[in-house]
Amino acid sequence: MTPSSRGKRILTAVGIVVFALCVSWAAIALAQWQWHRHENRSAEIVAYESGQAALPAPLSEILPDAAGEFPDSARWRTATVSGTFDTSSLTWLRNRPVAGAPATHALAWFVTDDGTALLVDAGWVEPEASQRPGLPSEHLTLTVTLRPPEIDDGRTGEGATRITPAQMPPPPADAVPGYGVLAEACQNPCGPLPGLAATPLPTLGLGAHLAYTVQWYMLAVAAPIVAIVWIRRELRGQPNVQPSAVPAQPKRRAGRLTDEEIEDAL
Repeated sequence: MTPSSRGKRILTAVGIVVFALCVSWAAIALAQWQWHRHENRSAEIVAYESGQAALPAPLSEILPDAAGEFPDSARWRTATVSGTFDTSSLTWLRNRPVAGAPATHALAWFVTDDGTALLVDAGWVEPEASQRPGLPSEHLTLTVTLRPPEIDDGRTGEGATRITPAQMPPPPADAVPGYGVLAEACQNPCGPLPGLAATPLPTLGLGAHLAYTVQWYMLAVAAPIVAIVWIRRELRGQPNVQPSAVPAQPKRRAGRLTDEEIEDAL
């Protein structure tokens, strides 16, 4: 192997090592991201099962501090609350599917008998509905599932894209943290509000994040191994064998004697 050829192979090997390390670093970062998502899903499922297993309780007991942050203990809890809708605050949440089908949700402030305001997902209609219902103004008792407010995406325009006070009209009273997904409203009889279908709770699952975590870690381990095997094969080259200086013998046609052989025969 000539010095120049060996130098090129060394440079190529260094490049392969750097590339393999970059692949491993990226794979580890992606594996950790998928693991965090798996942990978050697991924690959310635990909170869901715990919240739904708890008995329904008045909103004031679950959220006693209206001015505080939404507590983790209130996630997915079933609460009851009495009061009236602020019908003028009705805002339509667009692009929020239900069971995979397009849906538009009715959001509004609900003024409680305690003098606070709760943001409520009151139900949904199909986006193509020609007429959208209003909200009743009479006194109601609601059963809702509590959830933390969503992060504002900063979008503006007609309606809302996130369930957050930031995309709603100002509340008519001090707003309690979080929002409630309406399960039923007790008018006469109890059930969904007229013209609206009740918003179902999502089906939670772990997904494939744990499997993706294992796959990314396997790639992080495999990348340097493959690089090492390739480098060892490349750097294990044998010296080139130089051809001998013996002159090549002229070829002859089969069945014909050379001049030397004819002279020897005479």
